[in-house]
Amino acid sequence: MAGTAPESQTAALVAALAALSIATVIAAAVALRLRMAALAVRLALGQARAQQTAFAAAAIRLTAAARDSLDAVRTEIANAVCAAVPAVDGALLYEEHDGSLRCVAAFGERFAYYAGATVALDDATALPARALTAGHRVTLADHGVHPPHPGDTAAAAIPLSLETAHRSVLVIASQAGLDAEDLDVVAALAAQAAPAYLIAIDREQDRYDAEYDGLTGLLTPRAFRQSLAALIDGAQFIPSVRLGLLFIDTDRFKDWNDRFGHAAGDALLRELANVFRAAVSARDLVGRNGGDEFCIVFTDTDKSSAIERAEKLRRRIAALDGRMPVPPETAGGVPITASIGVAAYPADASCASELLERADAAMYHSKSSGRNGVSYCTDHGFARLPPCEPP
Repeated sequence: MAGTAPESQTAALVAALAALSIATVIAAAVALRLRMAALAVRLALGQARAQQTAFAAAAIRLTAAARDSLDAVRTEIANAVCAAVPAVDGALLYEEHDGSLRCVAAFGERFAYYAGATVALDDATALPARALTAGHRVTLADHGVHPPHPGDTAAAAIPLSLETAHRSVLVIASQAGLDAEDLDVVAALAAQAAPAYLIAIDREQDRYDAEYDGLTGLLTPRAFRQSLAALIDGAQFIPSVRLGLLFIDTDRFKDWNDRFGHAAGDALLRELANVFRAAVSARDLVGRNGGDEFCIVFTDTDKSSAIERAEKLRRRIAALDGRMPVPPETAGGVPITASIGVAAYPADASCASELLERADAAMYHSKSSGRNGVSYCTDHGFARLPPCEPP
């Protein structure tokens, strides 16, 4: 019995040490978990701060891009998305045009061929159409939608604008997959980009309105003169450059308007614009000078060729007479013809303003010498081509 006390004390000590060890282990485990939780919080805060910084930087770049051009904003949106979510390897931007959705920008090697493609607004299987109809984000998880590309593991469409005149949608895709957090980041970027995108669309329209005539779609007088000046400025360093300028004024346009009305006059101007567009190449310039006056610049064309092309154009205009619709109750007709003046660079002028003045003066020579003709500059004034009947 005498050895019982020491044995009990030893057992108690062992038990106490075991309990202490367990408590120490538990405490260490709790401390480790707390440190891990604190680290996770710090990492999350760091990621949030980094994301905030990235979003702020993207906002600055988008604002700068909006001042530049609509294409610059489109590119910046794609860059921001791919930088924030590296798993995204393709981005498409669709805008509503002429009753359908047109892909106006495509980013990523797998999607380059989508540029210019259209999607019907009522195509419920197409991501961009479904997103605009729904008015919110749509993913492949939504029933019945197809991926933009067969190799996509994940894809989503997020409206950028639901405004009637500017409906547009961002489509993203990934072969690697996207989680809910990735989609939230892209949605946040889309919401941030939308104001800059709308500003850029409005500015693009303003630029177009400033450069193109609303009735005919031809260059405005200012835009035409700026483009002509740029051509001649560039030609100063290329001695081989030749330009032919045609100054065109329709004959008796006021009589046409008085007889058939202003709607018919507008129709005539639009038809003339179509004739001019068909007569030029992509490098040439066509502008409406105001009223029923027009200007054409033929590039890489010498003076004699410009005069020949002017005569062909005069005959095409004269041939319009039988094709123009007029009110059936109107008796009689007004012949559609044009007086054309031709001047060439550098043969007749050394700068844009002088070239325009010379072609304008040649046009008035056509007017004063009987209308419906082509006149051109000579060393002694102006000459008119002999009459030539349509073929």
